[in-house]
Amino acid sequence: MKYYLTFIAVFIGLDQLLKFTARLYLQSGSYIELIPNLIDLTLQENQGISFSLLSDLPSLVRVPLLAGISLIVVVGLCIYVFRNWTALVTGEKLGFSLIISGAVGNLIDRVVRQQVTDYMYFHFYDTGFFVNNLADDLITIGFLIMVYQAFVIKKVDS
Repeated sequence: MKYYLTFIAVFIGLDQLLKFTARLYLQSGSYIELIPNLIDLTLQENQGISFSLLSDLPSLVRVPLLAGISLIVVVGLCIYVFRNWTALVTGEKLGFSLIISGAVGNLIDRVVRQQVTDYMYFHFYDTGFFVNNLADDLITIGFLIMVYQAFVIKKVDS
């Protein structure tokens, strides 16, 4: 378990470092091409959740609501993982570790800054999709590992 805790701490630190660097060097509305016609770097502060949902709520409601929900999810995941650690297989441990890392990274932003720093703009040529950050990617990759573990690997084992 200590390796996974170290893994989580490293990813949380890396997420916060990248967000700090983005706030320091990037500007909202300007783009730096990272992978041509696919990923650009830009700065976008998201006061809501995915796709800026709930960002129009008053901050006195939005901040405690989103931080509170995030905290409940993180605590719940940690309790579940801790109680079931020995029964979890490697893919599940990795998936949960990534999800927890990303959730804590965005929770830190919500509590400390009342918004989440996004900086990776995904697009295909002129068709834009979304702007996100490492924490969002960790949550997505962790979820995909969990789905793969549940449906592909368990099916092969059966």
